[in-house]
Amino acid sequence: MGLRVVRLAVALTALSFLLQVESGQTRCMEGRWWGPNSIGEDSLIVAARYEEDVSWMATHLQGIMPFVVYNTKDSSATHYTPVHNGNEAAAYLQFIVDYYDCLPAYIAFIHAHRRDMKVAPDFDMDKDLQLVNWKSTASFASLNRSNLLWHIIISQHSRHRQTQQQQLQTDYHKQAAQAVTVAWDQLFGAELGPLPDELYVNGGGQFLVRQERILTHSRSFYQDCLTWLDESLDLSPWDKGMVFEYTWKSIFGEAAAVLDQNIWS
Repeated sequence: MGLRVVRLAVALTALSFLLQVESGQTRCMEGRWWGPNSIGEDSLIVAARYEEDVSWMATHLQGIMPFVVYNTKDSSATHYTPVHNGNEAAAYLQFIVDYYDCLPAYIAFIHAHRRDMKVAPDFDMDKDLQLVNWKSTASFASLNRSNLLWHIIISQHSRHRQTQQQQLQTDYHKQAAQAVTVAWDQLFGAELGPLPDELYVNGGGQFLVRQERILTHSRSFYQDCLTWLDESLDLSPWDKGMVFEYTWKSIFGEAAAVLDQNIWS
């Protein structure tokens, strides 16, 4: 009986993988909407949307820059992720999983709002993106105008999980260090190696990355990240999103302790 269960589990895992590959191939056969354009050949903007107004993209980018909007709330949308944890990270990861076999050479991952009224009210994303010299940009670079520089040193913070009440009373950096530690133990360690003691990032979760950096990891790794966002109960949905804001640069091959390049600096 036990052997049958094991065989069934193996068969289901294999079937799941085949369906995933087939889905990716189907996505790629839909037609590559990216191509020669004013920002360089084979470039694409991927916007993570909850319920923001994205009409600005059609108005200001249509025919100038290729883009796709990944939705985390509207399940009727062409591009949608059923994973509702992790803020923009779920949308970014879903795009990578869906189009892993036909990724463009340059990808800008952005939030779906045209303007961030809280941290950068004077800058319009559509105008900013048209200023980027994609081919001369580093393989990974921040697109955030917010100038949020986040710096944590893991060894200076407790590695023990706190109660919810204690967590409400702690400072932001301690909370981030604890969340990253949990995620590294559960998800990143096997793929990225030992947990770095220091992380220094341009916060905000918007960046440009080249295809070859994404392809240093398998599709199954990004699927594992999505599954972790969806199923892990050890961190809040917001904390899981914060984890990726601290670790995108590490995932895509940048030194954790060295501040990543910001395109606007």
